Order: sequence, then structure tokens, then C-alpha cells
Amino acid sequence: MRHRYAPDARLEYISHRHESENRYPAPTLLRPLTQENPSVTGLRETDMLYSPTRAHIRLDRLRHNTAILRKYAGKAPLMAIVKSDAYGHGILRTARTLAQHGVRWFGVATTGEGLRLREGGIEERILVLTAPPVEHLHVLPEHELDITVSSPAIADAILECTAHAFRVHVKVDTGMGRIGISPGQAERIVTRLDRAPNVEIAGLWTHLATAYSDAGFAYEQLERFDHVVAKVGDAAETIHATATGSILRFPEATAWDRSIARAGIGLYGYNGLEKDYGLEPAMTLYSKVTHLKKVSPGTSISYGCTWTADRPTSIATVGAGYADGYPRIPGNRAFVTIRGGKYPVVGTVCMNMFMVDTGPEHNIAVGDDVMLFGREGKYRKNGPDAADLAAWAETISHEILVGVPAHVPRIYVQ
Repeated sequence: MRHRYAPDARLEYISHRHESENRYPAPTLLRPLTQENPSVTGLRETDMLYSPTRAHIRLDRLRHNTAILRKYAGKAPLMAIVKSDAYGHGILRTARTLAQHGVRWFGVATTGEGLRLREGGIEERILVLTAPPVEHLHVLPEHELDITVSSPAIADAILECTAHAFRVHVKVDTGMGRIGISPGQAERIVTRLDRAPNVEIAGLWTHLATAYSDAGFAYEQLERFDHVVAKVGDAAETIHATATGSILRFPEATAWDRSIARAGIGLYGYNGLEKDYGLEPAMTLYSKVTHLKKVSPGTSISYGCTWTADRPTSIATVGAGYADGYPRIPGNRAFVTIRGGKYPVVGTVCMNMFMVDTGPEHNIAVGDDVMLFGREGKYRKNGPDAADLAAWAETISHEILVGVPAHVPRIYVQ
């Protein structure tokens, strides 16, 4: 039996006489199964064809959310944060969509992400938000990537690297406690960088630790940062101190001249606040019912027998698990949507499967779509969103979105 990969994307089987002792010869393919899907690096065409799990990405909602955040940011242009594969949405498609919608700044976590944007044709300004390895400093100016100066050591290394012209953003730690120069060091370091002929100070920035919670501490940070801006802000091309939460809650965070507004999770439809501000989730994660059976009272389900049927019912197996972006913790807590109905997740979530209790009477069939999270289609109000799933998983929506792995196909909807 030989396999031929047919143009209509079906595997056809062609009988022939074996020419060797091997009863299971390697398939002969008219075109390779490893052809990559252009939307996601490393995603093979076969993943698109045969995966029961896939993520729908609504590009119109990315544009919608951008417009809302612009309204709250006032005159400050947006910097779209597309780190971690654009929070799982696909960095290139997201960046291209936002650039076409007028976004002129992008923020990434690593030099590699910045290079991927450049290789993908993004010509807008790109800031690498994390502390760069000193041995890689020369790579950033070679590809017109802006650098975060987060320590005196990085400032010294840039000043010693006179063969390159750097665009730097000086990060001031006003209370986040992660990376950054202390407010007391900022004046000296900004002055040194400003005097260097190979350095352009493209930004002065900080990050708020409690933009979604303690407003009092957020205002303390803004006040500390304002003291630094008053001393050395004139040397910087831009000033930025926002995330989605502070764009929505604190207009003071974009009140400086030359402010820009960093926006991350809000672009993708979430904000970590009780009010949604009109933001709409861009990602909906689907899988399919792969197995369906009736069970009797006393039947236990999944690892550890953590759930046992107390009545005659039916159990549907869903073709996704924690390896596919559906966390393990929500077993016996969460629900999913099938044909518009809400069905509880029962038993322990497995690596590539989990089970739901469909009840004794239902109209579900193998092959039906299962909405794991999101807001799409005629049942969009019935399903849980990523924030709901995050609550069941004892985490935040950010982790749910970035946890959808690269092997899950992204299907982009305009």
C-alpha cells in the first residue's frame, strides 16, 4: 500500500506489489507533508488539515480594540505589544494588521522577535522591552531595533560600542522591581548617553506594578517617574508609562508631552478589570468531539477517578488537552459550549483530551465543534472567554492566550 498526497488534500491509497521485504514502505508524496503554513512559522500544512483543535483569530476585533485604546490614550500614539507571538495570536499577522491600521510602534520581548518582524516586512519602530544580552548589542542597531537600557552596565556597554549608532529607551524602575535604573541613577545615566555621539535617546519609560489593582501605588509610581521626567525628559524623543490597565484607568499616564501608550492585553480583547470597556476577544479556541458514550451510575472518568457519574448520562471526549492550550486545573470546574449548550468538564484534563458530561438527553454527535473559550458565532454569548478559563485555572487571561501552542493552527478571519 503506497500513500499519495493528492492535490485535493486527501490521502489516496494506491495498491501495488511490494518491491522489498519492507511491508510498510515510506509514503511516496507528490508534495511534502512538511510544507509550512505561511501564517505561523513552524506550522505544517498537515497540522492545518488534521488537527481537531484550532484557534480562530478575528482581525477585525484587533482593529476594533485598537480603536478603543486609541480613544482612551488621547493624543498619545499606541505602541502595540506583540511579544510572545502577539499573546498567542501570531506575531506577523497581528503586526501587519495593526500596521495597516496606522500603528507605528511595536514592542517585543526579545531580539529574535524583533528580527522576525523585520524579516516579515515590518518597517515601523520596534522596541525590545527586556534587558539585552551585552554580547548581542550590535545586532539591534544593525536591524534598527530600539534598545532598553535597564542598568548602568548596559549603558556602559553601549557607550563602549562606538562602531554602532543606538536608539535607546532608558527604563526607570519606579516600583515594579523587575528591571530598570533607579530614579536616583537616571539623571546621571541619561546625561552620559545624551552626550554620546552614537546614541539617540528614543524614550524614557517605566512600568506600573498595580495598573489593574492598587491605584494608590500606581500614582506613587507615576509621581516618582514624573520627577525623573522633569529632570531629564527633554532629552528623550518619547515618554511612556502605560499598559492596557493604565490607559483605561489613569489618563495621567499619557499626560506628558511626547507620550506614547504601550498597549498589550487590551489589543486582544482583555483588560484584567471588572469593566470590559467595549473590548472584544480576538481569539476563539475550538476543538471537536472525538468520542461519545453512555455511562452508568458509578462510572469514574479520567486519571485519579476525580469524577464519578451519579446518574445514567453520556460522556463526550474532546480532542484537546493541556498540550493544546487547555489547562489541567479546570477539570471539574469549567464548562464548554457545544451546539450552544453549556456542558461541564468532568474528570482530570489529559494531555490531548478531556471529557464533558453531556447529560442523558442531548443532540451531540462525534465531529461537533466544541468552543473551549472565546466569543464567536451565533453562540458567542454562551461560551466562556479566556478570563473565565483563567479563573478556573487560577491564573490570568494572558497566560491562557500565550499558552495556546504553535502546533495549534491559527485561522485568520478578516
